[in-house]
Order: sequence, then C-alpha cells, then structure tokens
Amino acid sequence: MIAAKLEQIGDRVALILDADDLAALNAHAGDTLVLEPTSGAVVRVTVQETWVEDAHARGRAFLKRYRRTFEQLS
Repeated sequence: MIAAKLEQIGDRVALILDADDLAALNAHAGDTLVLEPTSGAVVRVTVQETWVEDAHARGRAFLKRYRRTFEQLS
C-alpha cells in the first residue's frame, strides 16, 4: 500500500511520494502519473512515458544512449 501526502505549493497541490513509493510505481521525478477513478473509491495509477508527449523524445533518448557506439562506427 502506498500512502501519499498532498501538499500546497503556491497555487498548486503536489503529491508527495517517498523513494520506496516511487520505486514501487517504477516512477521518477518528472514523470507523469495518470490517475483514473474506477468503480467505488478505487483509483488506477499509471506512469505515462515521457515520449508519448514528445514524439521526438524517444529518438533523442536512443541517440543519447548509443552516442559512443555511433561515434566509434563513423
């Protein structure tokens, strides 16, 4: 079970998770959590991959990961 704290920061409300909770969700700072209310009081939480929002982010991440390999091949 994950218990999270909602905290007021300026005019926004932030969801505060500790390191263990982030690891359990396989999430990192800067990721987008999608909360979907389901039947009753149940909420489904999913981590949205950042490349979904930016069509080129996945390609940039690939190139960054294999930059040295590409440099050695050229």
